[in-house]
Amino acid sequence: MKKIVIIGAGPGGLTAGLLLTSKGFDVHIYEKDERVGGRSQRLTLGDYHFDLGPTFLMYTEILENVFKKAGYDLFKSLELIQLDPLYKLRFEKHTFELSRYPSENYRIYEHYKKGLGYDYQKWLKAQERKLKKIRPILEKPFTSKWLYLRSDVLNAAFELRPFKSLYRHLSDFNRDETFIHTLSFQAKYLGMSSFEAPSIFSFLPYLEHRLGLYHVKGGLNQINEKMAELFQKNKGHLHLSSPVKNILIEDQKALGIVLESGEEIRADEVVLNADFSYAMSKLIDQKHLKKYHPTALNKKKYSVSTMMIYLGLNQTYDFSHHEIVFSKDYKSFLENLMNNQTSLDLSYYLHNPSKIDQTLAKPGHSALYILVPVPNLRGEEDFETEKMRIYESVIHDIETRYQVDIKKHIEVQKIITPQNWQDDYHVYLGAVFNLSHGLDQMLDKRPHNQFEEIKHLYLVGGGTHPGSGLPTIYQSALILDELIT
Repeated sequence: MKKIVIIGAGPGGLTAGLLLTSKGFDVHIYEKDERVGGRSQRLTLGDYHFDLGPTFLMYTEILENVFKKAGYDLFKSLELIQLDPLYKLRFEKHTFELSRYPSENYRIYEHYKKGLGYDYQKWLKAQERKLKKIRPILEKPFTSKWLYLRSDVLNAAFELRPFKSLYRHLSDFNRDETFIHTLSFQAKYLGMSSFEAPSIFSFLPYLEHRLGLYHVKGGLNQINEKMAELFQKNKGHLHLSSPVKNILIEDQKALGIVLESGEEIRADEVVLNADFSYAMSKLIDQKHLKKYHPTALNKKKYSVSTMMIYLGLNQTYDFSHHEIVFSKDYKSFLENLMNNQTSLDLSYYLHNPSKIDQTLAKPGHSALYILVPVPNLRGEEDFETEKMRIYESVIHDIETRYQVDIKKHIEVQKIITPQNWQDDYHVYLGAVFNLSHGLDQMLDKRPHNQFEEIKHLYLVGGGTHPGSGLPTIYQSALILDELIT
């Protein structure tokens, strides 16, 4: 029986483990933390429970496929709640509460500006065509520039318009800035701004508007917990609190791993689910690397980071499940972000799952999650001093904007800065969305699922093809499952 070692119990590692055990392999997952999930694990502060990272669940078809291939039913394994409205988007002069029903969104856009509903419908139809073209490309490994000559890639080229930015693509439908921002803020899922993200990614808001968004009872972290449970049910071996020191390599072949304890574990195949650039810098002897040597990694482009604020409140609030507050000058905010600068005029995201999920806090209490996009550690900000300015600014804005009192109701809180992401969670530069998703770092130019520099080493997660975000991370594991036989 082939023995496979997986480094990291993030969504990618757990998905890979679940799929590979269902094929009968002897699979061992080694995770440095005491619980599964990586940067998408559950965070518990006293009686309050939070998702540490991702909170948007879309395109559940991929996750359904994972569970089905492993012999399980997603909807019998977890309690998924479809959201309506999808989210509330707050601009200085207007608020949009967008729906899971495109017909309702047509009415919302038309009410905002006559003719905009029609442009929204044109955009929807264009994204439907785009998704059909791009799906086959995202579902297969992309290991060579010659694959650009593959029929599905050639057929998709015109529809994808890869050399246009997401912002420019949307302006082809309507030049209204607010309209563009309502359908491009999703570039944050890639850690990019709409001015730099390729227009390929306009299918992301389409997935939300056409297929909907979901909450998992207990938080999205429960997907990880359930996968870990089923992985072990499939006779997989989960080793928590077991940090990996390095990958064993001889003659450019991965032979296993060495734990921090000094224990050596041999394996036929090694799967890497740790943050890609961190792993290349820390887990592999530099003599084995050329293309992804730390010197080369330093020249790569990375996503922005986030400052996270988790508040356990002895009060409930009427915030939406997902609520995004746009700064007065959102364009300047994004430009500052791209130039590794923080802004005085902040944009931020509120997640208020306690409104529909009573498992996260006691009755009459709420677990509030706040995300502020900030530069990664390539910027010159000292987040140990800057974090309190950002914290005070956001809390003040919430209290003023919503006419609520937050501070006096805080029972517990936690702040995570880009430095914390790097130091505590081993995220290179604190770039939580991984390598950036420009055309120069996508498809064949992204680290390959079957790592090109070392034999018997495979990649899964946001640092490989197809890219960052939960659906594409799950897809990377489906690709991996086809590669390991």
